[in-house]
Amino acid sequence: MKDSTHHVPLDLTAFLPFQMAIVSSRLFQRMMSEAGLQLPEWRIMMALPRHAPCSSNDLCVLTAMDAARVSRAQRRLDELGMIEVIQDQEDRRRLVVTLTDRGQEESDRLNDLARDAEDQMFGNMSEYDQDTLRSALTTLYARS
Repeated sequence: MKDSTHHVPLDLTAFLPFQMAIVSSRLFQRMMSEAGLQLPEWRIMMALPRHAPCSSNDLCVLTAMDAARVSRAQRRLDELGMIEVIQDQEDRRRLVVTLTDRGQEESDRLNDLARDAEDQMFGNMSEYDQDTLRSALTTLYARS
């Protein structure tokens, strides 16, 4: 016998993955409009300060994006003078990505915007609630 709860229509607004997607989407929309970048470009700019120099393949892993998306974002960031993409001297098949001075300045600005957006998201949540949320999301992220 099937569980009768599966026949109850799902309330999308009460579905946790949907809620997380909406909260995340709204937060990123605000940040992206202030940043003047698309999300793939922003992810690269946020990953490089901790991991540069790194390969394009490393950026795929660090940003959870496929190679085509990383390549397009790298191309635009290179055109904007934010990153430099050079061929690895030891392995000519490997591209190495670093921030330019301009890119480092922009990354610092984006970092401040991200922290401000996160602070706004938490609003009046207690420190305990923030820690609990972070812990729960860290667990879910590790499982995904």
